Amino acid sequence: MQMPIELHPGLRAGWEFAERVRGELLEVIGSLTTAQWVFRREPGSWCIAEVVEHLRRAEIGSSKMVRKLIRGDYFTQEYPAGTTLYTAALDRYPYGRLEAPPVLIPGPLRDRGDLERELSVAHARFRLELERFRGADPEALRSPDPATGTWFTLGGWVKLQAWHEAHHIGQIKGILAAPGFPRGPLSPTTGVSG
Repeated sequence: MQMPIELHPGLRAGWEFAERVRGELLEVIGSLTTAQWVFRREPGSWCIAEVVEHLRRAEIGSSKMVRKLIRGDYFTQEYPAGTTLYTAALDRYPYGRLEAPPVLIPGPLRDRGDLERELSVAHARFRLELERFRGADPEALRSPDPATGTWFTLGGWVKLQAWHEAHHIGQIKGILAAPGFPRGPLSPTTGVSG
């Protein structure tokens, strides 16, 4: 197995934070039963399976943004005066409640085991994209979020990915504490079947 390439020093802290957040996500969802995985607080709300699918899609999107940024796709795009720019110093989720862009809206319910594997693949791909950065300063690269128009540096994108996931871990914990949430044994091998 190939050892990961060391990240640029300006990206390491953000990646370590993303790793801690991912560990917490996997711990929170790791022993859910099928009934817990698909429980909805109310009609039309997302269940845990859908939140996790949204997170997988979001990380794929972040990975693509990082690839484009490193490749130089935004090099000539002018940074608008007066626009907020989030950097590697981002210390919170920068948005309130937002409607998910269509590409991040979950599709049909997925088996937990399959989704966890795909989540792992997306996370590994995000890391590989970050390893491609060979420049002097990751904060010199910046691009807008296509969904909001808010701007992020390369380090800011890493932190946004982690803070977004942390934001949704809070949502998952809210589902776990909701009235009517199925209680009972938490089997680590359950998921959506059929």
